[in-house]
Amino acid sequence: MIRTRAVNAFLTAAGAGMLAAVLLVLMRPSALLPRWDLLGCLALVAGGLVGALVCLRRGPLPREGRTGTRSHWWPERNRGWIAAGLCAGIVPVGLFFYAALSSSPEAARITEAKGGIQAVSVQKVLSSEYVRSKNSRNYRVVARVSVPFDAGTRSEKAEFTSKRQVERGDEIWALYAPSSAELGFLVNTDREVLEERMGGAGHPLMLAGVGALAVFCSLCGVLGEVSSRVSRSLRRPVMAGLCRSLPVTVKSVGVAVDELTDSKGVTTKQPKPRLKLVHAEGGFLEMLLDPVVDPAQLSREIKGLQAKLYWEKVADSRPGPKRVRAVLVLDGQRCVRGVLRVADASDCPEGTPVPTAGSLPGGDGLRAIRTFPAWDPKLHAGGLWWLLVGVFALSVVAVGVGRWATLILCAVAYGALFMARWWVKDSRTRHLQGFLPDAGPGAGG
Repeated sequence: MIRTRAVNAFLTAAGAGMLAAVLLVLMRPSALLPRWDLLGCLALVAGGLVGALVCLRRGPLPREGRTGTRSHWWPERNRGWIAAGLCAGIVPVGLFFYAALSSSPEAARITEAKGGIQAVSVQKVLSSEYVRSKNSRNYRVVARVSVPFDAGTRSEKAEFTSKRQVERGDEIWALYAPSSAELGFLVNTDREVLEERMGGAGHPLMLAGVGALAVFCSLCGVLGEVSSRVSRSLRRPVMAGLCRSLPVTVKSVGVAVDELTDSKGVTTKQPKPRLKLVHAEGGFLEMLLDPVVDPAQLSREIKGLQAKLYWEKVADSRPGPKRVRAVLVLDGQRCVRGVLRVADASDCPEGTPVPTAGSLPGGDGLRAIRTFPAWDPKLHAGGLWWLLVGVFALSVVAVGVGRWATLILCAVAYGALFMARWWVKDSRTRHLQGFLPDAGPGAGG
């Protein structure tokens, strides 16, 4: 338990470091590179990941016999939050990219020379082109502006964009140091853009975009929470009177290869935990579960127990294998969700019709059996190493590299999230393959 808490603490520290980096970029998106504040936050992230890896080096953390219950079907809920997390991962990567490209040495030198933002007058519009793109509409303007330096007012050529047409005599904003004309000036029609380049807070549009994405990802996770509640299992079939039930006994828990063929005829094979059920009508049924379920722990928990099986009655007359949604409810209203694998719809027993209602019998009292997979270096270490790759890429961006190198490194950092996810899924698949007998690829325990 101490090692488990240590791993969780290290990962929490890593998450806190990334959150701090995001807040620092939002507070000062255009600060001069290298960004030592961001590098400090990334050092905390890397330290947390390395600490978790060190704990894992001592081997897997066995949790024999550890099971619990949840009000949600946790594999489905976890997938929802993981998808939300992968979507939210664009926030820190995008902010680092923006910070690297918006960093302005010119603005930093002007600010150090006690420069500020003042309104200046447009003397003459040299050219004005209306540019219309998919996401924006503005004028690309080249004009001569009058900048009042201490050594005398200077008429300078400036290029900028404007949401409205600019004419002679209009006032725009300029960032300059009155006593240091040699440092030049920066102009924009939006004062907040210049304030950001001086080291101020991010533009309101950027803050609004980050906030909107954070809300969207949170809503995706919350909707996943709602849809994964055990009480909502088979809700539509029950309400439509298409749900059947049957007393069964759990004969064994093992692993079998699930073969699925898509519309193009491509067959994929994936090992999944499998329940062998003996039903009251004298036959056997096969129930496949989510790959994250630990078959060894589940076997110790439910093998040999009597239960009631609920499934959705299908009327598909097409020949071929079927996957029928099902819920197995055991003693104490504990349950697992999965699919019945049958060769044909007629292979499902008739069962007993479930009365039409808003949920399965038991309702909110149903609890999903939760197996607790051990922290295992074979399953998780590779994913943590990929996250470290992403942190290293962002660290190089914070030091300061060219535009194209920044783009490539940010793409690597975001791709590392998906590689970490893929590694864990692939490792879990290989873990389940270890439960398969040598007799054949389709056999299960």
